[in-house]
Amino acid sequence: MAELISAAKQDGFPETLFVHRASVEVADKFFANRAANARVITDPDGALFAAFGLRRGTLLQVVGPAVWWRGLVALCKGNLVGKPTGNEMQMPGAFLVHGRQVLWHHRARHSADHPRLAAMLDTLTA
Repeated sequence: MAELISAAKQDGFPETLFVHRASVEVADKFFANRAANARVITDPDGALFAAFGLRRGTLLQVVGPAVWWRGLVALCKGNLVGKPTGNEMQMPGAFLVHGRQVLWHHRARHSADHPRLAAMLDTLTA
């Protein structure tokens, strides 16, 4: 998420819309410290997540070995685990949408699976 927030602030990066399942208050606090001008949609019931094919993860996808490894790497970079919001089983994704067409997508294989933003940007230049 940090990589996407950072990229969204750069000139030339596509306009970014973040969709989350936490409360408006939690999201306001989260984005105020990271990207105060971010466009954000609250989707507490997960309707948009479901529309894009993002499901609830299995226990292995949420707390499996790959997730622990990425968590250790994040801790070494100074990133801490946030407070639970009640939707920790929701699998993440990233999508490049133009009009009604999905040009590129990344549906996470596990909760620490990050999208390759360079691949998404390659789609824009192709």
